[in-house]
Amino acid sequence: MQTLLIILFNAVLTSTILCLAERLNHNIPLGIKRSFCFRCQHQLSWYDLIPVISAILLHGHCRHCQFKFGMHYAHIELLGAMIGWSLFSDITVWITAVLLFFLSCEDIYSHTIHIGVLYPWLIYLFMTSHFNQFEDKITVFCLVIPVCLYLVYRHKLGFGDIPILLCFILINDSLIFAYTLLIATILGFTGLLFANQARLPFVPYLLAGWLIANLGEKAITYFVK
Repeated sequence: MQTLLIILFNAVLTSTILCLAERLNHNIPLGIKRSFCFRCQHQLSWYDLIPVISAILLHGHCRHCQFKFGMHYAHIELLGAMIGWSLFSDITVWITAVLLFFLSCEDIYSHTIHIGVLYPWLIYLFMTSHFNQFEDKITVFCLVIPVCLYLVYRHKLGFGDIPILLCFILINDSLIFAYTLLIATILGFTGLLFANQARLPFVPYLLAGWLIANLGEKAITYFVK
């Protein structure tokens, strides 16, 4: 029962974050008006907002105007529910994943992010960091951040990516951080090969690389035991 509640909670949270990011992208205030169809402006009923299920029942269409918003929302909500459940035992990693998912949605929509939402969490991570590993973290910081600043100067990397990398440094050991960068870079280059644009939002690739590295570690630990 507890597992089911955690999965449902993460599905609802994923759906809410998608809605918030889309409202920000359309410059719609967050505190007014219930959820509505962006095409016909009809307010959506509560049963149209059930994560995953409503999209499946409506075949990815608006109930009122039949505008096709796509099944990708259901796929993302389902994936978010399962990933959120798998990370829920480590609340620090889970909160970081939630924040980065919101920033990833923003980056996909507009190639800009409200990086300020990450600063309070970054301060918390610094204050609660394991100081027995602090020398390793400082070493990684001194190696990575100057390179990132150079890439920002050359317009190859967004400045908002740096606080995200700092979160990774503070949360994980140097090996997981290295795997994160490697996987994110491979995914990013792969995306460039198949995309018809010169620049891609990099935050989603950072999040994907970080999730793969962390979930991979969890899977290996589970099977080794």
